This record gives sequence, C-alpha cells and structure tokens, in this order.
Amino acid sequence: MNTATDKFFYTGTETEITKQAAALIIAEAYRAISDHGRFSLVLAGGNSPRSLYRQLAKGVANNEGAESKEEQTFMPWKKTWLFWGDERSVPADHQESNYQMARETLLSKIPISENHVFRMPAEQEDGNKAASEYEETIRTYFIASGSLSQQNFPIFDLIILGLGDDGHTASLFPDNTASLQETKRWVIAVSEPLAKPPGKRLTLTLPVINHARNILFFTTSKEKAGLAKRIFAADENRVPASRVLPVNGKTFWFTVQL
Repeated sequence: MNTATDKFFYTGTETEITKQAAALIIAEAYRAISDHGRFSLVLAGGNSPRSLYRQLAKGVANNEGAESKEEQTFMPWKKTWLFWGDERSVPADHQESNYQMARETLLSKIPISENHVFRMPAEQEDGNKAASEYEETIRTYFIASGSLSQQNFPIFDLIILGLGDDGHTASLFPDNTASLQETKRWVIAVSEPLAKPPGKRLTLTLPVINHARNILFFTTSKEKAGLAKRIFAADENRVPASRVLPVNGKTFWFTVQL
C-alpha cells in the first residue's frame, strides 16, 4: 500500500515548478522504457498544464542556463503513448476541448505518431457509449503491453492531474457521489451542471487513477495552493482529490508558492 514516504510536495514560482515537473516526467519516461519498453502518459485539461506541456515540448536543460539542443534532455516521444484523464463533450477542435489545448501546446510541437495519441471521443451524443469505447481503447493497449493489475485495472506509468477550487480532479466532482463510488468501470460519462463550463464529460475513474505508477498533481493557481497543501497533509479528506491514494505508486504535488 501507499505510504507517507511515497508522497512528495514541491513548491516555487510557476517557472520553477514547471521545469521541475517536466524533468520528473521525462525521468519517469526513461525509467519506464528501461523497465518495460514504453511510457504511458495521461494528460490533464484546464489551464494550469499549458506551461507544463510547452516545457515538455521544449525539453529540459541539463544544466542551469543551458540553451543548445545538445544540453537539453527531451521526452522519448517515439516510445510514449498519450491518453487523457477527462474531456468535455465538445468537438475535438473546440476551444474548451482538453485535446485541443494539448494539441496547441504540445502535440503540434513534438514528433509523435498519430497512433500513439488516444483522445477521448467525448463529442459523441451517447456519453455511455463513448465511455465504453475509450475503456476498450485503453484495454486494448494494456493487454498488448501486459500492464494490467491483479485487480484488472490498467497501470499507467504517469497520470497528470489538475485541482479544482472545489477539490475536484479529472472530472470527479464533490457532488457526484456515484462517480466517486465507481469500483469497476475504467471510464464513465458524467454530467456536471456546476462545472466550468457546465455540461457532459468523460472521466477516468478513481480505481484507474489509483493504480498508476506515478500521479502528478500540477497547479499554477495560488488560490488552489493552500487546498493542495491541506490535501497533502491529510488535513482535508472530503474532496475528490483527497481520494487519490495510489495502491502501489507515488504521488507528486507541484504548486506555486503562497
């Protein structure tokens, strides 16, 4: 089981935490490839990850002040597969689409094959059908890579998560008890009238998130930094993000300094 020693908290300026988080993701990518030949990365939506995705596209400097490509470490994109943690029910090119945000900040700037990118088909009218389709996409990938847990959940190498003002993460909201109590399905459709923006979404479930090898919370909002600190210290256990407790993985928090 996860212990206190598997939790890490980093704080600093937005520039500092962005570089630290990107360096950690890149290091975990090479570790995963060394261990089992590929790296599965789940992307988050919202505004905070924009700077992180741009940094991942650029790589990280090996030494402070390094500028040339020879002094940079880049993601191993040829052996990386991308998934999403949640998505709004809008077309893929919509300004509120998490996929579109990632395409603008990351996908359009990196040498990754289209068949390594698995976006959520959340624009479909039938949300439950779309959720089942994405679950099958994940299942096909993990059966092929041999990374299913004993409990029959996928084991993602790293999942990036955001944090809402209300403590939601992915599209798991405090008022949606059914989604928080889901124990079998990997992907579910939810409808959130209080979300920003309100409406239908797809989301990974807590069991899937909690079976990841690494979970990285990333927020550049000072308003959310205090909440992040309370969740990390286990002083706040009523919000969805506090239920992210990896079964056998590590949790990293990156927030701006208060």
